[in-house]
Amino acid sequence: MLLDIYVYPHPILLKKAEPVTVFDESLARLVEDMAETMYAGLGVGLAAPQIGRSIRLFIVDTSTPEEPARLKAYVNPKIILKDKPVIWNEGCLSLPGLYRDVSTYAHVIIEAQDVHGEVFREEAHELQAVALLHEYRHLDGGVFIDRLPPLKRRMAQKFWSKHVHREAERVYGDLNIHCVFSDSEDKKK
Repeated sequence: MLLDIYVYPHPILLKKAEPVTVFDESLARLVEDMAETMYAGLGVGLAAPQIGRSIRLFIVDTSTPEEPARLKAYVNPKIILKDKPVIWNEGCLSLPGLYRDVSTYAHVIIEAQDVHGEVFREEAHELQAVALLHEYRHLDGGVFIDRLPPLKRRMAQKFWSKHVHREAERVYGDLNIHCVFSDSEDKKK
């Protein structure tokens, strides 16, 4: 089932998410619905706050269309190591159509639980590392434009405040994705 995507600066995207405490069928179903939404939006990751759920959960799949899917859910994740600083051109399903070069890391070690509550540890590089950190930041109330230098951040926020509805329509218009905006004005996509 396609879920609504909450668009920046919706308040749910700006607050720290709560830990997941129940690992049941509804959590597994939520991950399936998030995956369907992420793939429909042509994303490589999606965090629960982006679909209106303030819980510490995100999914990532950085496989190419020619490769088998490598979807993975990360519940209650913790970043163990960030290494190899890099500038990466990032975008976000909650800021559709907006891309900027930001500082991040190309090597990450993360520890998380799966949808059954089992703990695992993963080492990631390049796009996978960038995606994990991007989604992790959503769980702490951050978005990628927060990592821009102050002047560039203000310029991006000013552009976004003027063009949010137009950009959401342009990106999601034919994808049957419904957006939720901070001003409570829902706009059917």
